[in-house]
Amino acid sequence: MVEERESPASGGEAAVAHYRDGEVFGSLALLRGRARHSYVAMEDCLCHVLPAELFRELVYANAEFGEFFHRDLATKTKLVARSGAYRDLVSFNLARVDPSCMRTAVVLRPEDTIREAVEMLRSTRSDCVLASRDDDYGMLTRTNMLEAIALGERSLDDPAADVATWKLITIEEGEFLFDALIRMIRHGIERLVVEREGHPIGLVEMSDILGFLSSHSHVIALRIEGAESFEQLQRACGGVVDLARSLFAQRVSVRFIMDLLAEIHRRVIARNYELLVPEDVRKASCLLVLGSEGRGEQVMRTDQSNALIFEPGLEWPDKQQVLEEFNRRTQLLGYPPSPRGMVVSNPSWALDQESWQKQLTAWAKASDLEAVLGLSAILDATPVAGDFQIFAPLQEWLSGHLPRETDFFRRMLQPFVQAVEIPVLFDAQSRAGHEIDVKEHGIFPIVHGVRILALEAGLSASNTFLRLEGLKTRGLLDDSLIDDLGEALVLFNRLRLGAQLARLEDSESNLIPADVANHVHTGRISAGEMALLRESFRTVRALRAALVHRYLPG
Repeated sequence: MVEERESPASGGEAAVAHYRDGEVFGSLALLRGRARHSYVAMEDCLCHVLPAELFRELVYANAEFGEFFHRDLATKTKLVARSGAYRDLVSFNLARVDPSCMRTAVVLRPEDTIREAVEMLRSTRSDCVLASRDDDYGMLTRTNMLEAIALGERSLDDPAADVATWKLITIEEGEFLFDALIRMIRHGIERLVVEREGHPIGLVEMSDILGFLSSHSHVIALRIEGAESFEQLQRACGGVVDLARSLFAQRVSVRFIMDLLAEIHRRVIARNYELLVPEDVRKASCLLVLGSEGRGEQVMRTDQSNALIFEPGLEWPDKQQVLEEFNRRTQLLGYPPSPRGMVVSNPSWALDQESWQKQLTAWAKASDLEAVLGLSAILDATPVAGDFQIFAPLQEWLSGHLPRETDFFRRMLQPFVQAVEIPVLFDAQSRAGHEIDVKEHGIFPIVHGVRILALEAGLSASNTFLRLEGLKTRGLLDDSLIDDLGEALVLFNRLRLGAQLARLEDSESNLIPADVANHVHTGRISAGEMALLRESFRTVRALRAALVHRYLPG
């Protein structure tokens, strides 16, 4: 075991990191010509010494070898991904919507009839055709036409465009294939129109995408949408853990797993609300998911955070009883309640529009931790059920009325500054490593720090990765640090997911105990992952330094 320590000149000799069998240390000192840290053997150990000149020769003679030591976390992660252990990621994670996976779009003329549309379907052996009208496009399926004739009192000689479905869900050529899959699940459909510069060029279907990815995600989504009782919804959720395990075992990108599972979690919460709450109340209310659910970053069911907005004057006599039942059922579906009470059964999180605006105004002026966390939760909120437009006035208020002064951002930074110092990865006297809470030390600092920067930049996105992309054009952080933050967030989530799935293997339950839900054991990850984890924590330190410099000068 070798311990890396800060130099006495920096104000102390605190441990920065520990290195175990098979790891490399000191490379940056050789490349920079000076050592910022010192290294101490904590026990008898055998270290292989590579002479500085030989190391530099290798760095300059082998581009890929040199790139790994020269570059930042984002580049190192890509290099590891290109290595043999991760080579099988490429086939699906990098697949894009292009002619190889799309079907030809058959477009009718505006004057074509239903009869001609049926003949076109038969001759092209297609499942659907596109109708055209005034530079707009709609979709016609066999079901559309059968219902139009059998139930709609239409004849075969009526214009096909009259029975088409308009306002199509589309995707641009060149977008990632997993984005197409997530879009289909979000909207409950089985095909998307592929466009190029606003014009349809093809169709991509669910069956084509699942040819790339062996999973039953769409089956789970259909069962969730089709659930007519709470018991059916519970059964539909039964395959979510197996889906996560399957995707992880196939080395599918964690970004994709996060997007896909988050969409499924949102549909579960929404369907639970729809099954329980009367239709007239749903039309006058909007259910929000908060935290990682709101950001679209929840993979496993570790907790539930939600809020409700309803129209002023809504008559709902049994509101409290229904909302308590909603949270009880959500817990039965595998989502433990928020430890901070951010659930709709808490009257403070189920308010009408006017009361919510007063609450947000109070939080914006307050300096206590609860106010900061409450405001942060709403900034991450996403509507999932009811009338989404009820949330729109609050979104406009957040965009136009939140303070933009340094003092406000300083108050928002409180939880970040007060976070526990990032730990070293091994106990000094142990080779076995120990468990680290990657949410506390890694995920939360990135999520909250990026949230504050996005707020200053006026970004509307709630997802951390989208916020990072938006920050690239704002000049608030160096682009290389932004890239590293994205890679660090992916790594923390990948290691956490692996640890969570391992815990479930040894458990008869599909629920992860809250006290260990975010723990990763450093003795159970590979040397490559350990190197990236160490770099990721350095990236968190760099973000912390940048935020302190920006908002807490002096």
